[in-house]
Amino acid sequence: MKRLFTAALLAAIAMASCGGVSYNPNVPTDSPPIVTRVDPNSGRAGDEITIFGLGFSIAYPENIVVVGNAPTGATSYSLLDNPTSDEIEAITFTVPADAEAGERPVYVLVEGDSSNADVSFTVMP
Repeated sequence: MKRLFTAALLAAIAMASCGGVSYNPNVPTDSPPIVTRVDPNSGRAGDEITIFGLGFSIAYPENIVVVGNAPTGATSYSLLDNPTSDEIEAITFTVPADAEAGERPVYVLVEGDSSNADVSFTVMP
């Protein structure tokens, strides 16, 4: 199922980039976002962090990133130049000032759908 979704998404992106199809960011994909990793995996409040995965909204403000219990909005969205079956997109966010120090789960909310929360990020004091 995940491979089918990835293949369909890559095909839609390819057609859209060729001018064949326009993409409406309000069309639900019925698939929750998936976070595969963060880079870097530690940082302080105010640092910019990148999340890799798939199922994010191209309208980046619609991606809500939660670090532990501290939510913040994504600050950018991009398609990866060299996508894999698990990573085709990236979003960036700024570590919120109210994120508690320590190792915290990171997850993304997109229009009410929550990603996995098994990727962690260490908030430095």
